[in-house]
Amino acid sequence: MEKDCERYCPVPRVPPRKVTIVGAGSDVGRVAALFLKQQPVVRKLSLYDDEPDSCVMGVANDLAHIDTSADVEAFQGRPRLGDALTNSDVVLICGGHFVTPPCCCALDRELFFKNMERVRVASIACSRFCPYAVVAVQTPPVDCNFALCMHTLKTAGVYDKRRVLGVNSISSMRANQLFCALTGADPAATHTPVICGTGRCTRVPVFSKGKAGNFPQTQVECLTKLVREADEIICKVKANYEQGHLSIGFSSARFVTSVMQGLFEKKTFIDSALVEQDQAGKCYGMEICATPLSIGKGGIVEYVVPTLNEVETKLLEESKCDLEDMLNLGRCYAVGDEYCLNPCKIYTFPPCVPCEICRPGEKSKINR
Repeated sequence: MEKDCERYCPVPRVPPRKVTIVGAGSDVGRVAALFLKQQPVVRKLSLYDDEPDSCVMGVANDLAHIDTSADVEAFQGRPRLGDALTNSDVVLICGGHFVTPPCCCALDRELFFKNMERVRVASIACSRFCPYAVVAVQTPPVDCNFALCMHTLKTAGVYDKRRVLGVNSISSMRANQLFCALTGADPAATHTPVICGTGRCTRVPVFSKGKAGNFPQTQVECLTKLVREADEIICKVKANYEQGHLSIGFSSARFVTSVMQGLFEKKTFIDSALVEQDQAGKCYGMEICATPLSIGKGGIVEYVVPTLNEVETKLLEESKCDLEDMLNLGRCYAVGDEYCLNPCKIYTFPPCVPCEICRPGEKSKINR
């Protein structure tokens, strides 16, 4: 298609290199927009939000004062969503509700019910106005919303597994920072992948891929717990009871920048993203799994599946059930099926052991 366009068009076609942030007025969206405004690979930055309190027009006006080459445009309200998405190369779906005290222990399922409408609407709009764009889903819970977006695009007939990704960069960034803080390694030269899923019960950090040698098992267990419970720790420590919007926004912007560089410059490596795998047999038997990958001109060009040790393999097997349940929840909402809790999530009590018959002359052991 690209060669045909260049053949018949009298003027060479120039890609717009446009990034659209859906939910740009949220705390995460503002931070991501700030960092993306500074990236030379981004020529046009489109900001969209449908909530009047987000004031996305003011955010765009503020960013326009930064003297970088990227042009900034803003669109407020649902009727302008199509204009915001047209000719987009990458769409970042972010924002929404996050876990905050006193609900830090809220289930991912409860978050999904609060955020699913905005992801559903954005996915339908992408299928119509930018069907060939790379869609990066960051709205929590990413496990559910990735499946919702994927099956919505499938229903619209425009799904390409190389171009739909669940953003898991925050988990990988946290794991890498913890690993480097403990070992003294350079974070820029180290990559600590996080596989399986993106939720608190599905993240599996692979510390064995670190180049600083093996950890004592007690330290690995502690670091794994910190990576999994990072959201709750941050929202309890911050004085304003908010999530880690700064780190999440920065990691999302770095994720989108890597995708843009892979599409328009050279093949780039991403630490972790939730995607539909090319071959499930080579990815722990999982069709959908978060793994490191490489991005090229057509989207995903290489899936990197790390080798696990015994402890990581056990944690992965324990996490598969939760990931399957979250993916099924998003799929059911997208296609209209009735959702049923995954059988592995249902605890079955063991059958009662019949009491022994009391022997004649002995005192009964049953408290009548």
